Amino acid sequence: MKFSCYKSDLTEALQFAIRAVAVKPMTPILSGIYLKAEGSVLEVQTNNFSTGIITYIPVHTEIAGSAVVSGKRFQEFVRNMPDDTITFSDENDDNMLAITSGGASVELLTMPAGDFPKVKTPDTDKSFKVPSTVLSDLIRKTVFAVAKENDRPVFTGCCFEMKDNKITLVATNTHRLALAKAALEDSFEECSFIVPAETLRGLLNRLEHNNMDDFVTIKYSTRYTTFTFDNVFVNSRLVEGVFPPYDKVIPDSSTTHVTVETADFKRVVEFVSLMSKETEYNTVKLKFADGGIEISSNSPEVGGAVQNVEASIEGDDLEISFNVDYIADVLRVIDSSQVDIALNDKYSPAAFTEPANNDYIYIATPVRA
Repeated sequence: MKFSCYKSDLTEALQFAIRAVAVKPMTPILSGIYLKAEGSVLEVQTNNFSTGIITYIPVHTEIAGSAVVSGKRFQEFVRNMPDDTITFSDENDDNMLAITSGGASVELLTMPAGDFPKVKTPDTDKSFKVPSTVLSDLIRKTVFAVAKENDRPVFTGCCFEMKDNKITLVATNTHRLALAKAALEDSFEECSFIVPAETLRGLLNRLEHNNMDDFVTIKYSTRYTTFTFDNVFVNSRLVEGVFPPYDKVIPDSSTTHVTVETADFKRVVEFVSLMSKETEYNTVKLKFADGGIEISSNSPEVGGAVQNVEASIEGDDLEISFNVDYIADVLRVIDSSQVDIALNDKYSPAAFTEPANNDYIYIATPVRA
């Protein structure tokens, strides 16, 4: 095998593919990256059995072939090569891949390409298409709300729901919930499945760096789902289980309605959070009264912090406490210049929405402080 390619193309491909390299592999081959050069295309594969990734980049192939190299070391050497063009060859030694660029060279041991578990496509014809910009937005506004760890695996992923021409993504850790939906041009078969958060974070990273305004084809079976777009193919094992009926936690009324400038609110929350980090439950208190929001946090060991932000308030005055991350996280994904907050009392969940947008809602449960 012998081929050459642009460093930038391969670096981008490896940055995405490395996410499916096994951290603690059951066998050494799963710590590797599969390379197959043929014609003008290099195929890059990684597979940890939970997620499999295939991506393609343009190359100039002199001798077609395939090899598997250590994923982490390969990525590091490619990223640090001095020239814009890199040449790869194993023609002098079948067990060694030589990498040369701008006077620098390195040799890496290879593993048999035939031993690598190739990424498979689920045997299914069930699929739908979503614009890449729409899918990126849906993931960005929900995936942050998943549980980091939970006894129930369903809370560690985002639930995908398709009904008619509406796609909905929902994520929750049981203390907060994020729901985003979008209308598509076509109608598709009704379905529901849960995709691991880690798969979606990697997908989001790639989508946000993808300059092409195209469609993502999503196929699904009872155990797997795939995402195909541009020169990328991602296969992910689904989270087993049934997502709970989330509609029950969305308030249908409120006694206090608040509208506040997103940037101002975010700035004040981030300031007060410097103190809340010193508290036992990372807590901030929000006081809604007199045409503004007073945000404060107090630590017996350190001190206290308080700042006000102007807001439009309709209804009852209210004091309520939250884990500060539950407020700061949603303010990072709100796209509108203002955010609406609907509340009832100090013990009931608060609903955060964007004005004039009925397709996004975020629910945060207060802290009893």
